[in-house]
Formats: sequence, C-alpha cells, structure tokens
Amino acid sequence: MRSETLPSMPPRILFLAPQPYFRLRGICIAHQICLEVFSARGERVDVLTFPFGEDPEPLPGVRILRLPALPGVRDVPIGPSKRKLIMDLWSLPWIAGRLWSGGYRFVHACEESAILAALLKPFFRFRLVYDMDDVLSLRLRRSGFLRRRTLLRWVAALERLTLRRADVVVTNSRETRRFALRVCAPGRVVFYDHAPAMPSAFSGHRAPPEELDALRRRWDLAGRKFVLYAGNLEPYQGVDLLMDALPAVFRSLPGAVCVVIGGQEEQIAALRRRCAALGTGDSVRCLGPRPFPETFLFMQAADVLVSPMTQKKAVPMKLYAYVGSGTPIVATDLPNHKELLDAGSAVLVPPRPDALAEGLLRILSGGGAGLRSRESSRDRVATSAWESARRGLEAAYSAAGADAS
Repeated sequence: MRSETLPSMPPRILFLAPQPYFRLRGICIAHQICLEVFSARGERVDVLTFPFGEDPEPLPGVRILRLPALPGVRDVPIGPSKRKLIMDLWSLPWIAGRLWSGGYRFVHACEESAILAALLKPFFRFRLVYDMDDVLSLRLRRSGFLRRRTLLRWVAALERLTLRRADVVVTNSRETRRFALRVCAPGRVVFYDHAPAMPSAFSGHRAPPEELDALRRRWDLAGRKFVLYAGNLEPYQGVDLLMDALPAVFRSLPGAVCVVIGGQEEQIAALRRRCAALGTGDSVRCLGPRPFPETFLFMQAADVLVSPMTQKKAVPMKLYAYVGSGTPIVATDLPNHKELLDAGSAVLVPPRPDALAEGLLRILSGGGAGLRSRESSRDRVATSAWESARRGLEAAYSAAGADAS
C-alpha cells in the first residue's frame, strides 16, 4: 500500500460494519480499503462489527470491536435474512453506548447501519458519512425477503430519512448515485470506486509458472482448459446463467472444466444438483470458499475468468482481482462491468447462455489475442486505484466536515 496521505481528516471515527468481518467478500474488501486509507493518514478508528469473521491483519490506529454473541445466532449469511435483522437490532444499543462514550467526530456507517446511526443522530454530536453500497429498499424487494408493501414502504421511508440526516453520502454505482440525488443536494453526494486498491497488492506479483503448474496438478487440471468463477453464489451473480452456458462449452471442448470458488454449503449443494440435472457434474468442480491468496493463484492459472452477473449493481469486487491476475475475462455486457472493462480488455456478451458460451469458447479456442495486454490492463487499474480511494475519501470527509466545529 502506498504511503500517500489525505488532507486534514477527523481525529476519531466510529466505523460501523454490519457484516461478519473479515471475510473474502466484496463489502469486506471495500471496508478494508477505507480502513487502510484512514490508517495511512494516522487516524484513530474504532470498527464496530458482528462477532463473526476472521480478524484482519492489524492496521495502525484501527481497533476492531465485536458485538457480543447472541444465543442461537452462530453466523449471518450474505443478503437479507432474519439473522441479519436480529444482529442489526442487537447492535443499536452498542452503537449508542459507543457514541455515549464520546470522542467520535464522525460516524462512517455502511449499508443498513446508516439507518441506525441516523436514528441516533439527534441525540449525539457527530457527522454522519453514509457509505451507500446499495439501495436497501430495492435490495429487499429484489431479494423477496420483504414481500408486504407496507413493510417495504416503511423501509423506503427510513432510507429517505437516513439520506436527509446524512452529512454526506458515498456512492459506488450510477444506481446508488441517482437514488441519493433524489433526496440529497449534489454537494452532499460523493461518488468513488470503493474497491480498486485491492489489485495494487497483487498486480505486481505474478506467480512463477512452476507454482501455477503445481496448482493445476494438485486439482487434476493439468492439460485441461479451465474456466474459473470466483465469488459468492447469490442469484444476482448469474451462476445459473453460467451453468446453462457450460453444456455448449463442454460439447465443443470435451476435456474442459469449470472451477467454482465460493458459496455456502447449501448453495454449493444446490449447484451440484443443478449440474447433475444438466449432465455436467463431472466437469464442474465446486471447491467452496478458499483463502484469497489461493484463489488469486487459481485466477492466474485459469484459461479464462467469467463474471456472469445478471443485475445492474455496483462493480463486482472480484473484477479488480480478475484484472489484476492478467487472465482473459468474459463478462456480461452490463453497466457495472463496463465501468471497469471495455471491448478492448475483455469479451463482453449479452446475458444469455448461448452468448456466454460463445464468449468462453472464443477465449478457450485462442481468440483472445486482440484484447489489451495483461500488463496494460493491470497497470490501468492499479494506477487509478489509490488515487480513486484517496480522492473519494478526501471529498467525502471534506463535504461532511466543512461546517463542523
């Protein structure tokens, strides 16, 4: 990580991370990058998070505070769930307790924790930075977690209240920015890419060929063409679309394999059942979650990386690691992919099984020679990485603290 620093920043920040932290997930990576920037500045930051997850590598000035465990809640899955709602409600008195202790000039609240911070804001003196990863009301509606219109209207009302009470809203996609601007003045909405510092840690590290060969042998991939998907298995990721595309790929290249890294046990079991029904079970390897260094080796060893997302969300965090690996990429032609990729650096295809199969076969058959070089793609992302994070946080905290005493 570079040693550049931000201009004047607050003396103390309460950072609310309503997830199991740390895990190899996009939102956790985004949190980590924010904390790395704060640490590089020499700030003192308290991170209040769930009692699950791994302790990340220590950062100077950053303290991880975990909520006490609740009986019967052993973990929280990705996406809306009853367990997540319970943990969010459980966190409210602990947030209030931290604020009562005083000393925090800013609260950096991520996702739904911003609603809790907004409800507490009239009772405490702090500046609220709403780190808006997604439109919560839309996420709940799309997920099907809340189906009753009355409840969805209540969530939308709380979301608008949060936007009004936030001193600044940080957005990371066109969708979240447009939504925030419906309520907030343009000067209170800051767009910046949350994630791109990640590749800079890896883009300069290309594993030696013998290490990649050893990985292929260990997983019975030597001499085979293989497609890699790495990420969670939530519906919006489009893994079902990928599974529907693979039979055509395997018919054209009988020895090819698809490796899937990530997912929860029940999702992996469902994916294996789907592969069995499609007749591709022998050619799809579901490895479950793997440590990021090993996953990054898989990315470098693969013949092609695939991101088959079907929803217009923020740029998927894995895309930065994909680019950093230097391996050719096939992705669906969606705005969130095109914020980082273009026709010169990846194969972009309509979100249909036949188009995705055609794109994968193009790369697997050696048709990726016209894409921008691996080195230039990595350098393009890594060069903009630190600057994006630095400028974004500088603008956000300047806006939030401009009239603070």
